[in-house]
Amino acid sequence: MKSIVRPLAGLAIAVIVVSCGGGGGSSGSSLVPNAQPPGPASIGSVKLQLNIPPKSAATGRAPAYVSPATQSVSVAIDGGTPTVQNLSPSSPNCSNSGTAYPLLCTVTLSASAGAHTVTIDTFDQPNAAGHSLSVNSISVTFVAGQSPNVPVVLAGVPASIAVYPAAPANTMSLNPTLGLMFLAAQSTQAPILVEALDADGNPIVGPGSPTLQVSVTGASSGSGIAVSAPSTTNLNEYTLSSTSAGSATLAVVATPTAAVAGSPVNFHLSLVATVLVSTLAGSATRGFADGTGAAAAFDQPRGVAYDSANGDLYVIDGRNSSIRQVTPAGVVTTIAGPTPPTRTTGFVDGAGSTARFTKPSGIVYDPVDGNLYVTDAGNCAIRSVSPTAPYTVTTVAGAAPSRYCGNHNAVGTASKFRAALGITVNPTTGTLYVADTFNNEIRAIAVPGYAVRTIAGSRSPGNSGSTSTSSSSGSSSSSSSSSSSSKPGGTTYADGSGSVATFHDPIGITFDPTNGDLYVTDSADCAIRQISTVSPYTVSTLVGVSPTACGFADGTATTATFNNPRGIAYDPDTGDLYVSDTFNSAIRQVTLSGVVTTVANVASNTRRFGLVDGFGPLAAFNTPTQLVYDPALKSLIVTDTYSNAIRQVAL
Repeated sequence: MKSIVRPLAGLAIAVIVVSCGGGGGSSGSSLVPNAQPPGPASIGSVKLQLNIPPKSAATGRAPAYVSPATQSVSVAIDGGTPTVQNLSPSSPNCSNSGTAYPLLCTVTLSASAGAHTVTIDTFDQPNAAGHSLSVNSISVTFVAGQSPNVPVVLAGVPASIAVYPAAPANTMSLNPTLGLMFLAAQSTQAPILVEALDADGNPIVGPGSPTLQVSVTGASSGSGIAVSAPSTTNLNEYTLSSTSAGSATLAVVATPTAAVAGSPVNFHLSLVATVLVSTLAGSATRGFADGTGAAAAFDQPRGVAYDSANGDLYVIDGRNSSIRQVTPAGVVTTIAGPTPPTRTTGFVDGAGSTARFTKPSGIVYDPVDGNLYVTDAGNCAIRSVSPTAPYTVTTVAGAAPSRYCGNHNAVGTASKFRAALGITVNPTTGTLYVADTFNNEIRAIAVPGYAVRTIAGSRSPGNSGSTSTSSSSGSSSSSSSSSSSSKPGGTTYADGSGSVATFHDPIGITFDPTNGDLYVTDSADCAIRQISTVSPYTVSTLVGVSPTACGFADGTATTATFNNPRGIAYDPDTGDLYVSDTFNSAIRQVTLSGVVTTVANVASNTRRFGLVDGFGPLAAFNTPTQLVYDPALKSLIVTDTYSNAIRQVAL
């Protein structure tokens, strides 16, 4: 049974049964309102009054159920021949206050004095035809010469179940294929309305509505998806919650309140606790312009950093060779490098727009000294940028203006790098760690002083680094238990300590302050590597199948696959890692136990590219490169490089 999504409309509904002394009537006849034919003293009469609301009623909920689709009623005494009465504005026993609805219709019954069982059944077509909408059997005592009031509530006959998202669209949405999606977060409380519907799709509410049993089954591990008890003010309201992304099933059973009102109805709806992707700044059109939101323009943005001092973001605008500041409101300003619309590369230290970069890539904010640090890949240098005016740019390590690139540990500009792309920081000591991509090494830079040393990897023959791409075949195989294996191009893949370990184009790098380790996206090996920052700097593989098997599959450790992952960020709130799986254009979550889940885009062998906002499974990217966790926004900020946009992934 499919879920039904429709605007919530209350119904002004009521059923009243009144018993009156005096006249009587014959079964099966059409009776005039208030008619009281004479009869023996042993006969009592009963008036059934049915208040039928408008078919488009939105006037609130009433204490008893009569469907607005009701066209006729059947009333039987002790299972005998029923009295059938059509209920419409033209029926002689129905009246209204000048409009067609609501109607007040009366059916009068007569029976011998004593206790009788009266069964009332409403239908959606005249002459008791069509679907039964509500029914109940009540015990009525007919008393000669008396007219006691006999209250009654009809039981709605459930035919289907509707689930209504009751939260704003930015926290909940129902997709006909994927099911009910809602924001996965520890603070998320996603309200839903669950109602049984009659055969004509009208909600059955109030007394007489079926009893609902609502539960969550099959919740994926770690997702914490659950549903609350009903609201104290609205018995049809429930609340979904989760602690992390995942999936489950919402199971609903609607059991009629009267045995004669049909059988229980079962319903299942897929639940997806997921992230929400939106565009913070930029658009699919490349350019170079400051502005707010879509009015700002980028050209292949790459690195991104979060400034814990002011809450702003800083973005490397790659082809514009500039450093851009982005506020949480999406206001974009160029702070260093050429300003719009100028595009000039070079290698010049200086303040603001006088500085020049060539193919800058990575950026990080160092809370110890308050500076930004940039990997100026085309200049083989590490540059510092003061994050306040006049935004002074200084070369602190790597090539001098001669732009000489290489592999050399030394202090400051005497050191050498080769197309370093990624950078991170130990927020306690201020030590910088650099993914020296084409040297296939991980380098540490002391701050202050800027002494450079290699802690892991080696620039060996045949492993000089390249920007080779990987297959997206999606194949999966188990990795060897040995510490090394063959790698494309004749190079090797090895875990181990220091220079024993090997990498193939490491790009993304992040620091985990809890355990003091580094995590690196070993891009051409399609693996996530873990590195101890304490000698002997042990390197191990956290997730990834093997250096010869790249693809797109969720799983644990060696069963998960990536395709040229480039960015990586640590979430201090959960202790999880997030990876921009660049050639799959997806965002992946990686727990420190090695469980990989796709949180944005769909984990399949079909790669999907584009600038599409929405909940995780529906969102799309075009080559996301780097990302950072923004603790103020509780979001990942992603540079969607070929969408030329800065994307926000709300967690």
